[in-house]
Amino acid sequence: MRRDYYAVLGIADTADPREIRRAFQRLARQYSPDVNFWEEGARPLFEEISEAYRVLSDPTARAIYDRYGPTGVAVEGGRTGEDVHVAVDLSFGQAARDTTVRLDVPRFSPCDACGGSGLTSAGACGFCRGRGVRRVVDAVRVRLPAGVDSGTQVRVRGEGSAGAFGGPRGDLVVSTRVREHPFFKRQGDGMYCDVAISVWEAIRGVRMRVPTPTGEAVLVVPPGTTAGEVFRLRGHGLPKLTGEGRGDLYVTIRVEVPRGLDARTDELVRELERLIPLTPRADLDRYAGGAE
Repeated sequence: MRRDYYAVLGIADTADPREIRRAFQRLARQYSPDVNFWEEGARPLFEEISEAYRVLSDPTARAIYDRYGPTGVAVEGGRTGEDVHVAVDLSFGQAARDTTVRLDVPRFSPCDACGGSGLTSAGACGFCRGRGVRRVVDAVRVRLPAGVDSGTQVRVRGEGSAGAFGGPRGDLVVSTRVREHPFFKRQGDGMYCDVAISVWEAIRGVRMRVPTPTGEAVLVVPPGTTAGEVFRLRGHGLPKLTGEGRGDLYVTIRVEVPRGLDARTDELVRELERLIPLTPRADLDRYAGGAE
């Protein structure tokens, strides 16, 4: 059970800030572990003295202590630190798979000079101004799940700022920005791309390998495929953030038509046209003048 803080410092509960500071300095010189190397009970006693001074020298903490006792101060002193928000740029490839990034996170961390207590043998710590925490930039490794997109927020528990006077850390919130890919386009859970085939492949059909966000897949284009047709490859998109499978990949076909035919090739094309006559505009006349 904690002793009364006024009794620890040997002062009355009406003591003013100057009396509190003098009492602490006197006791700190007497019981500091820096002086009492071999005294086993010196450190716990010094910590008790430091805790009493930290509370009674702070007007807000002292008012809480006077009203609620040590329990109220413990709640106040153990307040969780603030969340910290940072942004990270990712390539499309990093977003397509689980990836770990190293982030430089500006946050409050326990003060090394005073061990997070806010106090030294001379009084309030000058490095952290008595708060027990200092603003630093720490390197933090964060695992980002596959399937993140621009605007996705990943919360990392307990990697935010430390609370004052030993309070637990808040969270680290990482916002992702994913760079666009020159080939794949993303729309929600679906991935889209265009793939060119020759006019001969459009006529005869083709079996080919196409790239996917995580590798390759086989696409079978049937004979007679026209430009603009879309084929759906199920499960070949990006992993879903929910962890429930993958999105789909949609492949739009472009038909490449040869240009700059020489006389010989032109004659071959004309022969093919005679062998396979087509009338793609046969119905246009019926719509002349807006007729239906």
